[in-house]
Amino acid sequence: MVIGDIMIDEYMWGNVNRISPEAPVPIVEVEEITERLGGAANVIQNLSSLGVDPVLISVLGTQNTGKRMLSMLAEVNCLSDYLYRSPSRLTTIKTRIMAKQQQVVRTDRETARDLSSVELNNIRNKFDSAIDDVQCVIISDYGKGVICTPFLKEILNNCTKRNLFTAVDPKDRHFDRYKNVSIITPNLREAHMALGVPYKSQISDNDMRDMGWKIVDELNLSFLLLTLSERGMALFEKNGRVFNHLPTVARNAYDVTGAGDTVISVFCAAFTSGASALEAAIMANHAAGITCGEIGTASVDIQTLINSCQ
Repeated sequence: MVIGDIMIDEYMWGNVNRISPEAPVPIVEVEEITERLGGAANVIQNLSSLGVDPVLISVLGTQNTGKRMLSMLAEVNCLSDYLYRSPSRLTTIKTRIMAKQQQVVRTDRETARDLSSVELNNIRNKFDSAIDDVQCVIISDYGKGVICTPFLKEILNNCTKRNLFTAVDPKDRHFDRYKNVSIITPNLREAHMALGVPYKSQISDNDMRDMGWKIVDELNLSFLLLTLSERGMALFEKNGRVFNHLPTVARNAYDVTGAGDTVISVFCAAFTSGASALEAAIMANHAAGITCGEIGTASVDIQTLINSCQ
């Protein structure tokens, strides 16, 4: 099960040949427009490409963007049974204007507020009806309102009661509420925020180790998978107090958009299929390296992942 904020990532591709006479800004002559699944919907896409049949719990709008979202989800074999279409919300769409592979500007159209009581009751019912049929719950929090405090508490209580593997791709405003989950997958900046310390892009392995164990202990996590951009990943396993620093396998790191979605998808799919935490982290590291070699959100199929890991 994937619970969280879904969105469409729209790309306008073109070239810049002149500057606007109205303001000192480039004019992008758009040649192509593409759309991809983003946020929790990108987690669904990643899971689907690995052969998993995921259940998606989320809220979207009733406008045309919402209809496009449903159509895109259907293409990756995701049912809409557990989605609630709210007339008072927009379906998030992030538009990136690209000139020769370079992002010029991004625009966001969205409703970024906590769920209303009507919206919450609707997806709470959908969650309750699906929870007994899943092995793992992934919480994909992009801060758009689906993972509001009351719902997050209910999700975690239900997962604990059923002893479900629970994974969180976190947003900093909720860190103190992720206690007792199985794994969280923050990047380095989010890890600093979790501990309330000033961000440093370059830290030693010793400092990283100290930071990771502190997060594991404060949140009582089974695992912490810290993503470190060009430095790869760091896996912390509470039982046995094991730390592994996995170097990056990215060939050409063009774009890290959606890399976190790939990491949590591959780790959970592998771990719940019987891989060890280290094996799952190695596969997630390879998958992230593959998707970072592409511009925009992307997913990796099983054969490509196997070839990379060999």
